[in-house]
Amino acid sequence: MPGNQSELTVRSAVEADLSAVEEMVNDNVRGHPAQKHPRSRSALREAYFGTSPVAHLLVATHGEHVIGMGQWTLIYDMFWGMYGAHAEWLYVRPEFRGRGVAAAIIARICAQVHAAGGEFLRGGADDAEVAALYERVAMGWPARQCYLSAEAFRAFGDLAGLPPRAIARRIPAAELNKVPPRERVS
Repeated sequence: MPGNQSELTVRSAVEADLSAVEEMVNDNVRGHPAQKHPRSRSALREAYFGTSPVAHLLVATHGEHVIGMGQWTLIYDMFWGMYGAHAEWLYVRPEFRGRGVAAAIIARICAQVHAAGGEFLRGGADDAEVAALYERVAMGWPARQCYLSAEAFRAFGDLAGLPPRAIARRIPAAELNKVPPRERVS
């Protein structure tokens, strides 16, 4: 790492880090279907620093420069009967990759999760190279992750309260995940 290795710090993000987090998100989203999707700074601020934060956001800094980030959310595993956390959005700026920054972020996440009563960390990667790195320390297995979104999400929610068979007959088509949700009358 350029400069002194001891200049690396991993800490909880503060509102003053928003610009750097926003830059990293915009870099990370390149090539993803959400690349051109508008993202609101006020929504980002509310998500992490508002009255009900959705997760714990950490940043890695080298000197005063924010060079990486990751987040975790407390979860409970009913099979194992214990608390843990789901880690995601791990990102390190390209010029700082390969220097242990991601490992430092994960180590801090593990320490925070343990302090919160957790005993494990769950996360994943879509990229085979990144997954191989994770599996140097973590156990991995094949899994399918699915998203229900857009009009399909809203249409499925509209079925709440119907009898189970009626819901099963009206499950929205998967193609509706790519259609903006239509306006509903309350």
